[in-house]
Amino acid sequence: MENSALGPIATLDSSLLDGRDYDEFLSPRERAEFSRFRAPLRKSEWLAGRLSSKFLFLSENGGTLSPADLVRFPPSEYRSTEVTRNDGVRFGLPQVGRGSEFRDVAISHTHGIACALLGDGGPIAVDIERVESRTPVFYRGNFTQRERTSAAECSRRLGLDPHWTLTLFWSIKECLLKTPAYNHLSVWNMPALELRIVSGEADLVQPQSAREFTGAFVFLNVEATGRNGTVCQRVAVSGRYDLVVAAIRGVDRRTA
Repeated sequence: MENSALGPIATLDSSLLDGRDYDEFLSPRERAEFSRFRAPLRKSEWLAGRLSSKFLFLSENGGTLSPADLVRFPPSEYRSTEVTRNDGVRFGLPQVGRGSEFRDVAISHTHGIACALLGDGGPIAVDIERVESRTPVFYRGNFTQRERTSAAECSRRLGLDPHWTLTLFWSIKECLLKTPAYNHLSVWNMPALELRIVSGEADLVQPQSAREFTGAFVFLNVEATGRNGTVCQRVAVSGRYDLVVAAIRGVDRRTA
């Protein structure tokens, strides 16, 4: 499906930024923050997230970015566009913009990949997770029995890596927890939010089997049940064999 169903979203592999100094793309305040990072990977992921956010604001178009895409705009345009964060505004979402014009932006990064989703005034969230084998205690502590059974059945039916499927469930939950509708929950009580894939699961074969990350998204319809009832949520999913990306725009109406 087209990414337009989700809205302007961009991904950028931070390793592609090696070999060029992007200081001139950052505002003075951003350069000061950038200089404080010591871990090279964390530093490059942060930069990729900021550049992706600024590109979305300037172009209103997303996709899988490369340095060739970034130079569509001069460094001065990036420098005058800033990513800021105020926990008291818009539920703590970062904002990107300049002057009096700012837009919400959701940013996530891991494994060298950064992703940014541009907002339109409603709830947005994005989460990237590395697929790893975790202990049974972790799975029992973060997923309900029905979720574990559902994920196992989905993996068997479609030939998916079971760790990839459970990482997807985790990533979707992380996205929901980043929205105001679920801010009463935290990562410490993940089983209080139970997921069920309603439709679209067959399309998960595409991102799970990919050897390279393309940034193409498929879409799921998911039921999320918590103490306030059940909502049907549309979730965009991308990734590769060792990476999961989930993103949402808006929180759908309660169904039960």
